Amino acid sequence: MKTNENPVIKNIQMRRSVRDYIDTPLPEETTRKIIDAGRYAPTGLNLQPWRFVVVQNKEMMKKLSNYAQPILAKNLEGRNDAGAVNFLKRLQDKNFNLFYNAPVLILVIGSKNNALTDYDCSMCAENMMLAAHSLGIGSCWIGGAAVIQQSENLMAELKITMNYKIVSPLIFGYPKTMPPTPEKREPIIFWIL
Repeated sequence: MKTNENPVIKNIQMRRSVRDYIDTPLPEETTRKIIDAGRYAPTGLNLQPWRFVVVQNKEMMKKLSNYAQPILAKNLEGRNDAGAVNFLKRLQDKNFNLFYNAPVLILVIGSKNNALTDYDCSMCAENMMLAAHSLGIGSCWIGGAAVIQQSENLMAELKITMNYKIVSPLIFGYPKTMPPTPEKREPIIFWIL
């Protein structure tokens, strides 16, 4: 499919997971636009189970990274696939930041009382990342950051109550570099006619 056929499809095809940001804060208005796009995601029974925690404080982001890194490293012990080995090396680097020094971390949190929370918040997160890309802003889903919910103290500092959980930890910022398009495998499709 040609990327110039439709602007929505082109935006989807061109979005990348950005892990290299310039040190420039995002305006609050831009962050609100990104969150607003998330609100328009479909949800089961239109329950909209999400809330958003916006973290711009660099010390807090480093604190969250420092908490998560040893847990993630322990989870990767014994793995020998290239991705896990490379990520483990980064996690063991004292200068590594799980949030890649992005200026904004948005935690999409969802109600634990909704069976569809993970699906709904994931669709919300994808809307947010696509909206960010359309605004010239990079994003990346930092799935490993969800381990911070193992700390009651950190959850309290983030104002996340016990009846909510972290579903989608997302970072946003102006890209310093854009990663190349990774090779995409052809889909396996089963047509039932």
